[in-house]
Amino acid sequence: MAIFFSARQVRSRTVATRRQGRSSSLQFNKSAIFRFELYSHTNSGPAESAILMNPSGPGGSITYYRDIALAWFSPNLDAQDILLIDDRGRGRSTTIDCATLQLGTAPFPQAEADCVGELRNATSAFGTGAIAQDTDAVREALGYDKLDYWGASYGGEDVIAYATRFGEHVRSFVLDAPEGAPSLDAFQIEGVEAHSTLREIRLLCLRSPTCAIDHPYPEADFARLINTLSNQPLRGQGYDASGNLVSVELDEGGLLYLIGNYSGNFVNIGELLATGDSLSVGDPLPLLRLGAELPPFVRNYGDPTAFSQGSYFATLCVDLDAPWDWSVPMAERYRQYNEAVEGLPSDFFAPFSKTAGTGLGVSSEHQCLWWQKPIQSSPVLLPGAKYPNVPTLAMAGDLDTLVPLEESSTDAAFFPDSTFIPVAEAGHVTALWTQCAVNIQSHFFETLELGDISCTEIPETVWPAVGRFPRVAADGRPADVDVNGRSQIGEGERKVVTVAVAAAIDALKRSSIGSGTGVGLRAGTFESAVDSTGTQTTTLSNCAFAQDVIVNGVVKWNAVEGAWEALGPVGDFRVSGTLGGEAVAVLVPEA
Repeated sequence: MAIFFSARQVRSRTVATRRQGRSSSLQFNKSAIFRFELYSHTNSGPAESAILMNPSGPGGSITYYRDIALAWFSPNLDAQDILLIDDRGRGRSTTIDCATLQLGTAPFPQAEADCVGELRNATSAFGTGAIAQDTDAVREALGYDKLDYWGASYGGEDVIAYATRFGEHVRSFVLDAPEGAPSLDAFQIEGVEAHSTLREIRLLCLRSPTCAIDHPYPEADFARLINTLSNQPLRGQGYDASGNLVSVELDEGGLLYLIGNYSGNFVNIGELLATGDSLSVGDPLPLLRLGAELPPFVRNYGDPTAFSQGSYFATLCVDLDAPWDWSVPMAERYRQYNEAVEGLPSDFFAPFSKTAGTGLGVSSEHQCLWWQKPIQSSPVLLPGAKYPNVPTLAMAGDLDTLVPLEESSTDAAFFPDSTFIPVAEAGHVTALWTQCAVNIQSHFFETLELGDISCTEIPETVWPAVGRFPRVAADGRPADVDVNGRSQIGEGERKVVTVAVAAAIDALKRSSIGSGTGVGLRAGTFESAVDSTGTQTTTLSNCAFAQDVIVNGVVKWNAVEGAWEALGPVGDFRVSGTLGGEAVAVLVPEA
């Protein structure tokens, strides 16, 4: 499949649109279709601008996010249109579909080489600079003078490429967890990601009472876990979140890969410190489970029109500053790559080693070794490029492990009229985590003003972390006595209550990242179902968080009204009933 896109051809075509979502296409040549969707404003008269959304990926379909875009920016649809463009090679714009790479049916080097063979001389045609020209061609064809450009994650690269070429056509920018041009420097973002892990682990633990009380020095505990796995990788078997038994091998590099691939609302990262403590006393089961739950780098990525692995590498690999000469034979390329790694400072990926920081699952440079760049691609930044002086809002979550706020803030600072706002307890792309971020971004596009941003300073939701994985109830932490109730049980029984509650929470966590059916940490099974009101019912059968406390029962959870993962400050579960014939009235933190 050979594809080459020309922005000049786009401008010469007539754009036919269909009202009602207005899904449209531009034909570049007989084999390549370029599609977009336009959602019109409701007020009479021309639109003030079009909000152009680009969550990028790269590789992901942008029109796939239409429901999210319309939900977030529905208040803006009175005066502004919403424009979604599937960039070349992804979504419905002649998707790159490299089967072995997409489905994970071959070793990665062979699968990437196969994809290069399928694209032939088009492997350099998907650079972000070329995508910026496509974008402006659509803008011009639709007759917009100004765009409001929203870019998230790698979409930050798209924003930069467009801004430095066509800044006169931008009214404002909103950058959410943006990557920027410095992120494309060899090994740059991997180094920042590794450095930031200590801060992220600390914040996640210290905000969650169940973790904070057991880990007052989380950075030291995490460094000890890294050192343990560096000296002796963990090998064994564990059950994943859906109850499948999986062979596990977890070393220091796998730990860094795990942090960059957090599950659910930080389910796995929130358990790391506790799993390290368990491992240190000869209990590897909790950490083996995290290893089993980790998706492998080579796997089936599903429908390529939703996310295309081929498109991902077709853009990433020609954008980044590769530490090799593309024209040399593969053996020489390997040598240049290894020489570049050897030349990095020993602490470049601290607290991790250079071996961990340059592993295949972590390092973009490593992943691109088998790509080809036969001709010069269109880069993110042209020589002498200037950032426009346009109102710019940048936001990043302080728990973002994919594009840490240290990276986002540096990238945002290149925009002269920019304001950077960290968002407490948000992960990657703050608008996906908090209504606070959505409201601020929508308001900014409407008014070009920040408005009240105080909501970004306090966690909207505190995600639960784990302090310990007791083997038996006696190793647990006792629940607190509820002074408003009548409790007759002693400290030992209060520990039983704590691990019983932990068994229920553990099942809820696993059901949020797996199929809904799985196994308890040390025994038993659970099964979840969601009814038409959105209430989840999880049934526990002989589940054990600690091996000497068996839990049976039903948990009903509604994410809006329930105590677990509820909005607002951390509260307590109030536990009442009887245990051994004695009255129970105790409190267990919800996070």
